[in-house]
Amino acid sequence: MQLLLWLLLLLQLHIHPALSGARIFPEYRALLSVKSSITEDPLSALSSWNASTSHCTWSGVTCQPSNRRVTVLDLSGLNLCGKLSPDLAHLHFLSNLSVAYNWFSGAIPAELSSLSALRVLNLSSNVFNGTFPSQLSLLRNLRVLDLYNNNMTGDLPLAVTQMPNLRHLHLGGNFFSGGIPSQYGQWEFLEYLALSGNELQGPIPREVGNLTNLRELYMGYYNMYEGGLPPEIGNLSELVRFDAASCSLTGEIPPEISRLQKLDTLFLQVNTLSGPLTVELGKLVSLKSLDLSNNVFTGKIPMSFAELKNLTLLDLFRNKLHGAIPEFIGDMPELEVLQLWENNFTGIIPQRLGKNGKLQLVDLSSNKLTGTLPPDMCSGNRLETLISLENFLFGPIPESLGKCQSLSRIRMGDNFLNGSIPRWLFALPNLVQVELQNNYLTGQFPDTDSIPASLGQISLSNNRLSGPLPPSIGNFSDVQKLSLDGNKFSGRIPPQIGRLQQLSKLDLSHNEFSGPIAPELSQWKSLTFIDLSQNQLQGQLSTLPLNSSVSIFFSARNEFYGNIPTSLCNATFLDALDLSHNHLTGTIPRCLIEMSKNLTVMDLGGNNLSGVISDSCSDYACDLQILVLNGNQLQGKLPKFLAKCNTNLEVLDVGNNRIEDTFPCYLKNIHTLRVLILRSNQFYGSINCLEADTTLSNLQILDLASNHFVGKFPIRYFFSWKAMIETEK
Repeated sequence: MQLLLWLLLLLQLHIHPALSGARIFPEYRALLSVKSSITEDPLSALSSWNASTSHCTWSGVTCQPSNRRVTVLDLSGLNLCGKLSPDLAHLHFLSNLSVAYNWFSGAIPAELSSLSALRVLNLSSNVFNGTFPSQLSLLRNLRVLDLYNNNMTGDLPLAVTQMPNLRHLHLGGNFFSGGIPSQYGQWEFLEYLALSGNELQGPIPREVGNLTNLRELYMGYYNMYEGGLPPEIGNLSELVRFDAASCSLTGEIPPEISRLQKLDTLFLQVNTLSGPLTVELGKLVSLKSLDLSNNVFTGKIPMSFAELKNLTLLDLFRNKLHGAIPEFIGDMPELEVLQLWENNFTGIIPQRLGKNGKLQLVDLSSNKLTGTLPPDMCSGNRLETLISLENFLFGPIPESLGKCQSLSRIRMGDNFLNGSIPRWLFALPNLVQVELQNNYLTGQFPDTDSIPASLGQISLSNNRLSGPLPPSIGNFSDVQKLSLDGNKFSGRIPPQIGRLQQLSKLDLSHNEFSGPIAPELSQWKSLTFIDLSQNQLQGQLSTLPLNSSVSIFFSARNEFYGNIPTSLCNATFLDALDLSHNHLTGTIPRCLIEMSKNLTVMDLGGNNLSGVISDSCSDYACDLQILVLNGNQLQGKLPKFLAKCNTNLEVLDVGNNRIEDTFPCYLKNIHTLRVLILRSNQFYGSINCLEADTTLSNLQILDLASNHFVGKFPIRYFFSWKAMIETEK
């Protein structure tokens, strides 16, 4: 009888694993096993986990009050490293397990399959790898399974299709491959499905349309589906958000999608959908966000879009849409974001755009729009970004924008805007960026003392602005990029500009500035780009604002004179230097030649430089792509360090000097060389040192005129210099 009782007890323990686990492996030991599998706990989050206290008081542990069984284990966001202990399987009453946002690695323990009470399993944002354990199909009561942002591999798991009570399934951000199984359409209660950010292929199965309780569906990003959206998508009558961006979908949007009357957001960006926009989209009366950008849609914006009264975002950029922007776009009562750039829209911008008082961002760039800007774009004082680059807009900048306190970015370059720059423009308190380049603006630079601290970029290039720069330009204390090139500014560069300590780019080229450079300009500490070319500036180069951070320095076609200062070599990050067409004299500093190991462009042509070109850097590498010394009085031999420019050099122009040397045969292995000009020097001897078919294969221009070369010019060279041959296309 006693033996029979023991057998019955063992059988009961086998049938009731919760009872078995509770008596044989206590829960606190299971938790301590979890702790022992953690190799790093940088926040000491598990310091309370010790046998001297009740495990129900430990951090992240929640117990049921009546029986003190662990029901919740939440270790999210603690930066823990290590493995997930399989002894978790002894927490038989566990209903919620979350270890999200840690660094757990290795395989997901298959032993978790014994947690029959589990409702929530969140393993997201870790580094779990391997395939999904098929044993977890036993978790029949699971409501939430989140594996987002791990390193899981293999096919999409079929085991999850045997979890009939799933409401939330996130498998995105992994490396799952293969196709979406048709069984993924059999969940009765599923409300959230995310498969985005994997390596899935094949067609989207039509069975997805059976998930009639689905509210959110995410399928895009890095997946490479075949074909388009199945029409059965229209059966998802509860769908509120649908995101299938960047996943190689083709074809047209199925008209059945118009059945999704509750859809709030439709996001199909960056696919290859083509054809006209389907008019049935206008039936989505609850739609708030419509993004069909980065496709090849053609035709016009359908008139049915006028029914989208709840629309707050309309993104149709980067398509092939044409025709006028419909007037009803300006009447959408809730519209906040409108992006139509890179299409072929013509006609005028709807003049009521912005009257709803809710507009925040408008980008109409790269179309063929004409007319003037709407007058009330900022009627609600919420407009932050106004972009209308590359159109045919004309007229002045609307005075109504002067009251737009919310405006932070105004980019209207490459149009036909005229009139003067309003004084109020640079006084807008939240202004960050102003781009008005390539227009027909006239008048002077606005003289204002009220400058927003946030203003970081000003581009007024290629207009018709004139007159001197006002001293108040020194008030733009936080400007980082200032481009005033291509105008008719005159007078001296005001010394107050030296107060712009945040300036990284200064372009004053192609103006009429004159006089010497003020010494205050040497105060610049952050400049990396300086272009003073094509002015009437005078003085010596030693007065120019050069520091170690400068990478681009152009001052060509001015009236600078004197020697090239050795202080120029302090610009240790200098990448491009153009001092051409001034009145510079003396020799080329040796240290400047040595900078060829960093410089890619050096143009000293059109000066009166003399002496020998130093060959002292023969021990250094050479990064030069362009070297122009044409039009000086240089003598001696051509430096042989040029042979080390064999991976980059494209242009070598030493014409119109007094160099006396033989033909530089050491250049023959520079396959990147396209232009070689040696004319009007004193080169001598033969040039019969090159090899056909292997020499200067990309050469397009060769000028050896007015030297003292002798012998014959080998005809075979012409057959090897194929880059000189113009081919018909």
